[in-house]
Amino acid sequence: MLTPKTVAIYSALLLLVAATWWLADRLAPTEEKAPQPDRSQVDYYSTNMTRTVLTPEGKPKELLFAVAMTHFQDDDRTEMEKPVMTLYKQDGKPPWVIHAESGTATSGGTVIYLRGNVLITRDTGKGGVVQIITQDVKVEPDKDYAETQAHVRILAPQEELSGTGMQVHFEPALNVNLLADVRRKHEMH
Repeated sequence: MLTPKTVAIYSALLLLVAATWWLADRLAPTEEKAPQPDRSQVDYYSTNMTRTVLTPEGKPKELLFAVAMTHFQDDDRTEMEKPVMTLYKQDGKPPWVIHAESGTATSGGTVIYLRGNVLITRDTGKGGVVQIITQDVKVEPDKDYAETQAHVRILAPQEELSGTGMQVHFEPALNVNLLADVRRKHEMH
């Protein structure tokens, strides 16, 4: 049976334990935690950036230029403003040049997403130019490959093609597949 004296002792002990715990929490040294990087933190940036990739023989394979480039450390992605990518042909013919409004290179640069209006051009070497006009293109430079789901318009000397969606291999020879709603107009001279 609990007597009032026992209840008072237990209450005092309980109060003493609570006060000790509170005081220990207040007086204990605080551990300083190392600052964690912001997951979208920029770790470097550049203006008028140029990157050149060479073949094993030391010849230019691709050239990437951007007015501004920002690299994010969280996912190793690179955001670019007004990127221009040049894909050199290994047979010495004129290169393919790809212009976009903006772009994102994934970790390692294996995939580049070009956003907004995209213009792909190539001099035919015979006084003409081939133009591919589209939007939102995924480029895999190592595979000389690009694709889009957007509307595509291809202009070449005496030729016009259009369609929705495109898969294109730039090397070893140009191979363009328009995926739907394909239209062709050919001028005879």
